[in-house]
Amino acid sequence: MLQRIKIIYENNKIWIYLINHLIFSMLFAILVILVDTGIIPIIDFIPDVFKTDTNLSRNILATLAGALLTITTFTFSTIMVVLTTYSSNFSPRVVENFLTDKVSMKVLGIFVGGFFYCITTLLFMRSILPDSLVISATIGVVYSILCIIYFIKFVYTVSASIQASKLINKLYRQSYDMIDKAMDYRKKFSRIDSFDVDQYPLYFDVHAASSGYLELINFDGIMELIRDVECKIIVKPYIGDFVSKNMHLFSVYYKEQSQLPENFDKKLYNHLSLTGQRMTLSDYKFTIQKIVEIALRAISPGINDPNTAIHCIRILGVILGRIGESEGKYSSIQFEDCKGRLIYEDFNFEKDLYDTFYQIIHYGKSDLSIVLALFEGLKIIMHNCSEQSLRGTKKFAEYIFDRCHGFHPSDHDILRLQDNLKEITTYEYQFK
Repeated sequence: MLQRIKIIYENNKIWIYLINHLIFSMLFAILVILVDTGIIPIIDFIPDVFKTDTNLSRNILATLAGALLTITTFTFSTIMVVLTTYSSNFSPRVVENFLTDKVSMKVLGIFVGGFFYCITTLLFMRSILPDSLVISATIGVVYSILCIIYFIKFVYTVSASIQASKLINKLYRQSYDMIDKAMDYRKKFSRIDSFDVDQYPLYFDVHAASSGYLELINFDGIMELIRDVECKIIVKPYIGDFVSKNMHLFSVYYKEQSQLPENFDKKLYNHLSLTGQRMTLSDYKFTIQKIVEIALRAISPGINDPNTAIHCIRILGVILGRIGESEGKYSSIQFEDCKGRLIYEDFNFEKDLYDTFYQIIHYGKSDLSIVLALFEGLKIIMHNCSEQSLRGTKKFAEYIFDRCHGFHPSDHDILRLQDNLKEITTYEYQFK
């Protein structure tokens, strides 16, 4: 249930922020109206400096309402321009990064809430005597100052967001933190390169009942489900994979039918969360894909910005170096006093390395600066990864050389590539 709430929140984060500010503005407007009309008799205890007559209040609130509506329209137009820039210059996948930025979500909510406050209090101003003093205009002025502060912050955020380096670094931090947390969680369990199921005579498969992207797996819920069951469950898809209806999700190997709870397959399936689109909630590969797409767009003939692509490759090297610190291909998850075991393939370094770089190699193999940057990325990886991952890095360096050296027939280019290859393949692992 908690997983589904997280997904609903991520999918509707923009609306939640907007509704929250509208509700706050509505409650604040009701409170101010009750004070101004005398229903809450505290107006006499408020200093006169904060009070204005009703005619002045009407003028101030009307002016603020028009100004806030104008700024809201301008802000919306700015957001659309930034989204177009993101989609055309970077990748359509990074559009959500700007939309879900806290400043972007808050600024519209604050402006719309301010407009709502001004219109609402202006409407109820007719029920107040002309010679009465009110505080609604003063509150409106304070609210408008807050709007100006957020507007300045929004302008700064927009100017920073359209810079490629800022966006790449933001994606890097998001990806690295996600990988860091996941690897810290996996440290509680053993890492293995292979597994066997020979000791379990019975098995069955669990298939998907619907289609979508696998976003979350409730490992704790699954382990609680198999606490008293001698079994081994193999999770087939990765988080972030597209799952089609009737696709193979789990293989359950067990000893006795009587140990399995009733409707075990359905209960197991309910611990998965499928979404209509990929999300960055726990899908570290999606954040890596965004950086890869920025690099691909940068080396395309239409943009031709190899330095941005080189920066992306270096960042990818740092991320993959963190993944390379992990040994093994599978996480073998088993809690204390739990008879069942869960096998999940994640942080498979060699697979992640290939999936990250193969598109960049394909489209950038004729650009020597990109090829040299790929070797540089591998050097970043080899200084941080484990001994097992180092062997995979050396093999991948040979793969890059084989794919790319034919596009650079010059002796100088070949010598440069060979030097980089030799530096990687002769590197000796240093115990960390």
